[in-house]
Amino acid sequence: MKKEPSVPAKYARLLLKISREHGHDIEPVVQTLCLPFNPMELSDSELPEQELTVQDFSKLYNHVAKLLQDESFGTGRIRLPMGTFRMFCYAIIHSPSLRIALDRSIDFYAILYEAKGLEFNKDRRYKVSEDGEYATLMYSGLEVESDDSMNLQNQLSIINYLSLQHRFCSWLIGTYIPVHEVNVMGSEILSNSGYRSYFDCPINFNQAEYSFTIKAHFLDTPLVHTEESLHDFLKTAPYGLFSIVNEDESIIKKIRSLIGNNFTRKIPGFDEVAEKLNISSRTLRRRLEKEGTSYQRVKDDCRRDAAIDYLTRSEMSINAVAHQMGFDEPSAFHRSFKKWTGITPGEFRKRNAVSDEYEEQVELA
Repeated sequence: MKKEPSVPAKYARLLLKISREHGHDIEPVVQTLCLPFNPMELSDSELPEQELTVQDFSKLYNHVAKLLQDESFGTGRIRLPMGTFRMFCYAIIHSPSLRIALDRSIDFYAILYEAKGLEFNKDRRYKVSEDGEYATLMYSGLEVESDDSMNLQNQLSIINYLSLQHRFCSWLIGTYIPVHEVNVMGSEILSNSGYRSYFDCPINFNQAEYSFTIKAHFLDTPLVHTEESLHDFLKTAPYGLFSIVNEDESIIKKIRSLIGNNFTRKIPGFDEVAEKLNISSRTLRRRLEKEGTSYQRVKDDCRRDAAIDYLTRSEMSINAVAHQMGFDEPSAFHRSFKKWTGITPGEFRKRNAVSDEYEEQVELA
């Protein structure tokens, strides 16, 4: 049976945090929407395991937007009144291609900003590579803060925006658009495995912009929807966006599923993974190269993401995390984590304000 689409609970918590920061009580929201649990009450160990159905997340998404009376959730330079996205959709739905729809979107939002007396950059939000093979769609929701002032919550908000933009483009042309890579301005240490819930592709950090890259030919693909199908889509938005899936699942995602999260056991070897995927080792290597990675990098990414998730759990000491990650010696874990992220486990916890309930005797370099 095909698994129903779901959304990690950490993203529901993000919406609730934004609501609380704007002065709203969280508990009535959870009760009104009849959510199966309160994401704000989950412990650090429970949070990574919990998910909401797309239906429940969509209800929460719309409810918080209505509470704030702002479809940008308070993150933009101006407040976007309820109905802005609806009118934006009607403004572009008759575009002959995705490229023209993206161009018209700039005109639409320029009117909103200029009506408030604010300058708006009308340059195209996409650029095509010199060889014409790839197109990079740039983040345009906000004026992005400098990396020094960027925190994990802000990064997740932008990643969420990029994901919705990508899914909306896919919906417009009626086919899933594979993403080649994602660029993030912030440091890699602010990432976590949850990013892969939105983009299962190579993610490049410390870049000059927030963006995602697709094959350029998708820009000239015709839009397939009418005002009637748009009307049906808007009734349950953003449900329709989260329901879009890639039927040709990434080989990286399949490998990560085989590796799993239990690093106290031996990680399967390259040939063993190829055998379980029912393909030759040569084919596996070629497909990994096509996705811009290698088996060693996928393994390191899995271990890095798991280590980061463990380190955000304040009830676990760093030594306990090292043991959970399969390291006999904490010093070996410190060295590996620094190789994966550029900083030590202790520095990670300081940067992300994770209080350690256990006194570490020494922070190993």
